[in-house]
Amino acid sequence: MTMNATHNGMRKGVDERVSDSLELIAQFLTRSGQETPTESPLLDISYEGVRSFALGGKHLRSRLVHISAGDVDDDGLYAATVFGACVDLLHGAFLIHDDIIDRDDMRRGQRTIHARIRDEFGDEHLGTSVAIVAGDLGVNGALRLLSDSDLDDATVRHGLRLLTAAAHETFTGEILDIAHLANPAPDLESVRLSNHLKTSEYSFGVPLKLGALAAGRDTAPMKPIGQALGCAYQAADDIAGAIGDSRDTGKQAAGDVIHGRYTLMTMRLTGDAVNDPRRVRDVVDDVIAEGDTHLAEARSHIDRAELDPAIRTGLHSVADKIERMLRAHA
Repeated sequence: MTMNATHNGMRKGVDERVSDSLELIAQFLTRSGQETPTESPLLDISYEGVRSFALGGKHLRSRLVHISAGDVDDDGLYAATVFGACVDLLHGAFLIHDDIIDRDDMRRGQRTIHARIRDEFGDEHLGTSVAIVAGDLGVNGALRLLSDSDLDDATVRHGLRLLTAAAHETFTGEILDIAHLANPAPDLESVRLSNHLKTSEYSFGVPLKLGALAAGRDTAPMKPIGQALGCAYQAADDIAGAIGDSRDTGKQAAGDVIHGRYTLMTMRLTGDAVNDPRRVRDVVDDVIAEGDTHLAEARSHIDRAELDPAIRTGLHSVADKIERMLRAHA
């Protein structure tokens, strides 16, 4: 798998490098779709959905890869481009599955895959079934994109170990999160654990480690940074999921409350508290404070790590963005 834009040795900014990763995803999905032995409307919708989920959104994860990689060129730039594509494709696949689990019909202001098929074909089971496999296509695609790349075997193996370990952690967290639905009173620490497993490693830890791997650096310093940023991000996301406006989130307003999901917000909004503005305000403040604690940890780890100044600045900009997310509903 080659991509001339990533082998020309030119210094590129993060935005341009993220665009290169997205182009790699688009090329890969086009080739994969052309490999199918027959035509099928449901297969077309599946690939269309995977493409939309992987190429849409804010691309935080691929951005983290490129921030962590720093000022690389040639082989390092190509590796970062491939890794950025892998994490965004994996994220898109996880979103497809997540929407089924959470019974969300909207994502980024559009119908989710299972909802679209259900409504077009009048069959809920069909929609769920196809969406599950579409998500599987995306997960497999992220691993295949890496294994089919022109990276050396050692880098591919290391990258696959990081990606598959993160996927395992995410799947574990999802199952623990689903298990809360069968538990009338899960404790807050259990909710924190499942949320951490679902999000922190694949969304923050692994992208940062993959960026370091692309640059030929030790990946270990990225682990605590990713964990702390991931926990802070989850706090911000939980606030948005409970009281965020659908015009901002692209999802159902108060979806976490409506569907009875256990989060840092909803665990504190018991009984009629959700209808008490003062109580909601207190809970938001509590969750913001929790997020602030994680951000302080992240910034401390960033400052202590031996990093190029540009990488350090980029990571601090991510922390600043999460802080703005936390305070969006303050």
